[in-house]
Amino acid sequence: MIAYNKIWLTSLRLQNDVKENQNRGYITAEEFKNIKDKYPVGFYTPGLFARIGLFILTIIVVTFADGILSLLFASASNLFDTAGWVFFLSILSYTALEVIVSSKHHYRSGVDDALLFISALLSGVASAMLFSHYNVVYYMPVSATIFILSLYFTIRFADMLMAALCGAALFAFIYFGWTKLVPFGIATIPFVIMLVSAGLYWGSYNLNRQKQFAGYYNCILIAQIIFLLGLYTAGNYYVVQTLGDNISDQAGKPIPLGTFFWLWTMLIPLVYLGWGIFKKNTVLLRMGLVLIAAAIATFRYYYHVLPLDMVLTMGGALILGIAYTAMRYLKTPKHGFTYAEPDTGHMMDHLKVESLIVAETFAKVPSPPAEERSRFGGGDFGGGGSSSSY
Repeated sequence: MIAYNKIWLTSLRLQNDVKENQNRGYITAEEFKNIKDKYPVGFYTPGLFARIGLFILTIIVVTFADGILSLLFASASNLFDTAGWVFFLSILSYTALEVIVSSKHHYRSGVDDALLFISALLSGVASAMLFSHYNVVYYMPVSATIFILSLYFTIRFADMLMAALCGAALFAFIYFGWTKLVPFGIATIPFVIMLVSAGLYWGSYNLNRQKQFAGYYNCILIAQIIFLLGLYTAGNYYVVQTLGDNISDQAGKPIPLGTFFWLWTMLIPLVYLGWGIFKKNTVLLRMGLVLIAAAIATFRYYYHVLPLDMVLTMGGALILGIAYTAMRYLKTPKHGFTYAEPDTGHMMDHLKVESLIVAETFAKVPSPPAEERSRFGGGDFGGGGSSSSY
C-alpha cells in the first residue's frame, strides 16, 4: 500500500543502521561502502536546506497554478466557491504527488512533502465547506472525513505530519460524537478519551514491535506521543473545567470529581516518568518531563502560593540539583543507564562537511585568462576599428 519502493526503503533503513555502526567504530568505511553498493537506494532525497527550499518553491508554484486555474474557470461556471472545486484542486495535487513519487522517485525531497501538505489542506478545507450551513460547521462529519483522509495519507506515504493529524482528528471525532449523541456525554467524555487513548497506545506499542510495520516506525512513534498526550489531557483539571464551562452553564463552579482530576493532573506525569525509566522508553521519559511542567503550570494557575519569580528560581535550582546528582551517580553506567552522549550522529554534525564541499566546489571554478579576451579588429579599444588608428 505504501507508495514508495519497498526494496529501496528496506535498503535505506539498512544503510542507516549500518551508518550508526560505522560511527560507533564497529565497521570500517570500506565495509560501509560495500554494503551501500550491494543495497543501493534510488530515491531522490536532497539535503535539509535543499528540501526546505524545494518545499517552499513547490508551495509557491502550486498556489499560483491553482489561482490561475481558478480564475480561468471563475467566469465560466459557478464551481469556483464550492467544496467540489476545492476537492478537484486537492485531487490535482494528489495526482502530481503520485506521479512525482512513482516516476521521479522523490522521497522526502520537499516536493512530495509540499504536494502532500497541499492535498491534505485542500481536502480539509473542502470538508469544512461541505459540512457547513449558514456559517455553522458540523464538526463531527468534518473530523471524521479528516481522519479518514489523513489515515489514508499516513498509510500511503508514511508521513509523520499526517499521522499526527490522524490522531488529533480521531480524538476530535470521538469528542464531538460522544458529547452530541450520548446522554451525559459531557460528564463522561474525559473517561472515554482516557480509555481510548490507553487502548490505542497499547495497540501502537505492540504494532511497533512487528517487522512488517517497520516502514511506519516514525508514524507509530508520533501516534504514541499523541495518544500519551491525549491520555493526560483528558484528565487535566484545567482542560476538563474549561471544556465543561464552554459547553454547559456551570462556568466558574468546581467540577465533579475534582479530587480525582487533580490527582490525575499531578500523578500521571510521574507515572510516565517512572514507567519510562523502568522500560527504558525515551518517549515515556520525555513525555513525563514535559507534562511535569504542564502539571506545575496547572497548579500555579489555580493556587498562587509563591510569586512567579521565586517559583521559577526554586524550580530551576531543583532541576539543576537533580541533574547534577544524576550525572554524578551515572558517571559509571548502572542498570543500563548512563549520562554519556549517544554514539548516534546528529544531522547537524554534517553541516561543516557540507560547507566545505560547497566552498571547494566554488573554489574550482576557473577564471578566464586576460589574454584570451576577444578582439574583433583594429583599434586601440578592442572594437572593430573604433579608434582613430582604424
